[in-house]
Amino acid sequence: MIAYNKTWLANRRLQDELKKDLEHGRITKAEFDSITEKYPVGFYSPNLLVRVGLFILTCVIILFADGLLSLMASGSGIIESFGWLIFLGLLSYLALELMVNNKFHYRSGVDDALLFISLCLLVGGFAIMVSDINIGVNYLPLSLVVLLLTLFLSLRFADMLTAAVCCISFFAFIFYGCEKIGAVGLTVVPFIMMLASAGMYWLSNTNSSRPKFINYENCLIIVQIVCLLTLYAAGNYYIVQTLSDELNGQHKPIAFSAFFWVWTIFLPFVYIWFGLKKKDVILLRTGLVLTAAAVATFRTYYHVLPTDVMLTLAGALLLGTAYTVMKYLKTPKHGITYADPDEANLMDNLKIESFIVAETFSHTPTPPAAEGVKFGGGDFGGGGSSGGF
Repeated sequence: MIAYNKTWLANRRLQDELKKDLEHGRITKAEFDSITEKYPVGFYSPNLLVRVGLFILTCVIILFADGLLSLMASGSGIIESFGWLIFLGLLSYLALELMVNNKFHYRSGVDDALLFISLCLLVGGFAIMVSDINIGVNYLPLSLVVLLLTLFLSLRFADMLTAAVCCISFFAFIFYGCEKIGAVGLTVVPFIMMLASAGMYWLSNTNSSRPKFINYENCLIIVQIVCLLTLYAAGNYYIVQTLSDELNGQHKPIAFSAFFWVWTIFLPFVYIWFGLKKKDVILLRTGLVLTAAAVATFRTYYHVLPTDVMLTLAGALLLGTAYTVMKYLKTPKHGITYADPDEANLMDNLKIESFIVAETFSHTPTPPAAEGVKFGGGDFGGGGSSGGF
């Protein structure tokens, strides 16, 4: 399903890990060159600066090309329909397939731009198709179309942006589906969103370690982050209150307010606790970020102290906590340390050491075949003899 050469992708992952070993002095430059020569990568993947430049250049070229085509077809009137945007989007997608399969572009900026442009054009065309002049865009079918489209693009190109949009459109489809039900749907939608985001996180976290999904590792990480944020947002008191007021057209207390307050305040700490327990960086960092969201939500409704005093105390508390934790974890405790992580263990399943040992010994000179022990040909000084031996 994936468009890129799977062998080259595996070799690229190997080379990335070997670069870390080379930087840490675990292997020599000769060993690195030998292994990379044995496991080549044929992708065109320039550095970040060139990638950004090619992205901008490709967008400009596609913009002028689409403008020229639209100008040429302006007399027929077809450019006013949704089909024209879909047609241009399909052209960009065909160009993307050609660049990936024939020119072997991989995260070069050109394929990024073509993927972004084709997605925008196709979504824009379908948005016009499902819209109504009187009621505007019908978001339920549009979210379904975006979900299916970005799911295909994510599976095809393993792109993190399309994976994030796919996950968001999935939750949007659930939300707008509950909205169509009526009052009952609006009441239970926070709990349905919680179940959906928790289930999606469990699926992505479970499958992220499976070898068959190794090419989608970054996409699954993005899905986990989106699911964790959605899980918190679904029960955040401020978000639930605001959506309830917008959908009902009036301000009134929400049901289960105590539950949503507990969810808002304590869920970030649950993330942090599980992150420390499982040594999961995604959970840990998401929990730390959402702690600020919990404080901001509390400050929206309850002003215990003036803002400047609150910020000063919070800053002092954070600095003190950070200093204490850093000093405490200088000596590793319970598998957690403040020291820089040793990334050599990330690819243990690939047996990098086996590659290095095999490649090192594969170039060891073969000793000459033994033809028996031979002596002679030498003499030494003394008694009038010569001094060579």
